[in-house]
Amino acid sequence: MKFPPLYALLCFEATGRHASMKGAAGELFVTPAAISQQIAKLEKAVGVTLFIRNTKRLELTPEGKIYLRAIRPALGQISDATQRLMNDNGPNTITVSCTSGFAMQWLLPRLPDFQAICPGIEVLISTTNRLVDLLGDGVDFAVRHGLGRYPGLEVEMLINDRLQPVCSPSLLPDSRYLSSPIDLKSYNLLHDEHREDWALWLRAVGIEDAEAAVHRGSVFVDSNGVIEAALAGMGIALVRRSLIREELASGRLVVPFRATIDTPIAYYLVYDETAILPKSSRQFRDWLVSQAIASQREFTTR
Repeated sequence: MKFPPLYALLCFEATGRHASMKGAAGELFVTPAAISQQIAKLEKAVGVTLFIRNTKRLELTPEGKIYLRAIRPALGQISDATQRLMNDNGPNTITVSCTSGFAMQWLLPRLPDFQAICPGIEVLISTTNRLVDLLGDGVDFAVRHGLGRYPGLEVEMLINDRLQPVCSPSLLPDSRYLSSPIDLKSYNLLHDEHREDWALWLRAVGIEDAEAAVHRGSVFVDSNGVIEAALAGMGIALVRRSLIREELASGRLVVPFRATIDTPIAYYLVYDETAILPKSSRQFRDWLVSQAIASQREFTTR
């Protein structure tokens, strides 16, 4: 299959967006006659009339409207990739999207290390629980909490240390430990949006009615809310040790049980492959992955 000339596609997209050859010509710094020639070349190549030409205004044909909607994402990707490639010597700014819990508990405490290594690179952190459009929203990297299934994107596991029950020491008896997981029935369980984590843990330690735990206790939008609630003595949380290392070291949170579990849910680094075209982005990606490896090693050797 022979593809039409790229420049003809650019002229068509600009003309369709402006509904004017004059507007497209001004954007592309050519004459309206040159735009008209390129559109005629494109119509000949595809064998379809794309515009209705009359004296009042220029209108897309029904086929032209569909074709314009279809090619816009591809042209946008070409533009974004080219911009990222050309920006390798431009301003070094990296935008990272993640939940507030991950930012507060894991990324921000480690970020000074990256800034010391790469002082000329600025990292902008956008906290949100929604799935962002990486290219459309101008996001270079996203950290997602889930199963790692993000079709069409590069995915690397960052954090998958075991889930650990923790709570404020004020919540426990003088022994600082609960005698059996069955004792959890007397406590409020704190959940983030992945409510199934508690059910997984309870099943792993032999609690038969584990599913009931999914519908009992307080639910927060992310792990940051869960950790803050645990610190306030509101209940027992199930979180990753790498997110609460300072709280555990200071004794503000304690472990009521020794049992930990593996879970298919993890933190993943997600990005479009064009994101690592600039050298600064590659440096940040390599640093982030190295920090995650060190974090995993720290908690798997304990």
